[in-house]
Amino acid sequence: MAQTQPEPNQTWLKEYDECQDYGEVYVVKKITRACRSYQTYLTDKYGRKLSPAYRDIGDFEEGLAEFVPMQLSPQGHGLHGFIDKQGKVIVEPKYIATDRFRQGKTWVIYPAATHYGLSYIDKTGKEVYKIPIQHYANDYLINESTIDHTCNHDTKEDVLWWRKGEYFILNFNFTPFVTEQIQRSKHVTPFKYQGKFGIIDPNLVLKVPVALDAIDVDYTYSGQGMQRVQYGNKYGYVSPLTGELIVPFDYTDTRKPTNGLFWVKKNGKWGCIDKTGQLRIPHLYDEATGFTAEDRSAVAINGKFGHIDKSGKVRTPLTYDFASYYQHGLSMVRMMDKYGFIDTTNRLIIPLIYDEAFPFDHLTTIVERYWIRYELSLDGREKFMGFSYKLDAVLIIIGLLLFIWLNSLFLRVFSKFRTVR
Repeated sequence: MAQTQPEPNQTWLKEYDECQDYGEVYVVKKITRACRSYQTYLTDKYGRKLSPAYRDIGDFEEGLAEFVPMQLSPQGHGLHGFIDKQGKVIVEPKYIATDRFRQGKTWVIYPAATHYGLSYIDKTGKEVYKIPIQHYANDYLINESTIDHTCNHDTKEDVLWWRKGEYFILNFNFTPFVTEQIQRSKHVTPFKYQGKFGIIDPNLVLKVPVALDAIDVDYTYSGQGMQRVQYGNKYGYVSPLTGELIVPFDYTDTRKPTNGLFWVKKNGKWGCIDKTGQLRIPHLYDEATGFTAEDRSAVAINGKFGHIDKSGKVRTPLTYDFASYYQHGLSMVRMMDKYGFIDTTNRLIIPLIYDEAFPFDHLTTIVERYWIRYELSLDGREKFMGFSYKLDAVLIIIGLLLFIWLNSLFLRVFSKFRTVR
């Protein structure tokens, strides 16, 4: 247990204002001016100094203690590292903030260009994970940060960002109950704080800082081992198993994957990426549909439609005014305001004779010709279903106008009859 008052036989401790007992060693502090001037030492149980004077030494955990040397950074902030119980520097003091080791690792914060970055290191100082902070351009900026520490205790130093009266930190903390829930999880855990989302793994390693605007938890746009996330008005993908960012925030729109490919939009054009984020089809298309079992996607450039396969090869020339996705081997196409159906070889199976039509979502579809509706089968056979809804509407309007005219005529005749009487 740590103590702040010396035992009677340890008179040498009386010259210090604070002390922490760690069995064979002590951390002692002499305060000259509170919050301004103080010296901290690691000593053995006889008072012999094992370290030079430091501004602060934190609690020993797993054999190491955080320390802050007397010399501050050029910006006037503490530099944080770790020593062992012999006073040997194990991790050089170069970090803006850190914490005690837990399960062989701890987090460290450091300048990363215009941002502060967050990494996790092991007990040798080796980096084991680094948050890709460069992808979060509008958050955790150095020029928007506040750095402060507790009076006389420089090891209790952290970096804060204030938003609407609430503070955000890179090294996100949880209550013991929530921590226990996270550690029980098999994979990563998304969480929300003040309208923003982050992702943490069962080892309490933060994979995504609290900066996301949305996570596709319902998998409306996700699949193939990638989960869509939103940052600002851009979309990217993370691994739902590890939480690591697979696809940076490069896209203004995305669609659910079909046959292993994701349609993604960039600079107003659609292209395709695979489950690793690699671009498979260039961003060329104004419109695009998902790939169906026929290995076809309907695409458009400058108002002209055709089809491509998963390799990006054009299979139907982009010459139609409209082309639908393929289903049951056929695609609905339109030319000169007439609809017909083609197969995967671009052969016209059902001629362009219909005024209205729908794709073959089932073994039959609905078409209209000369205001008559038919049920159309895959082989082009028609079955009468009735009149077009447009014709029905026209007949209703004509009937209504006829009713109004007859009613008006009746009123005029009735009015004349009353006048004669």
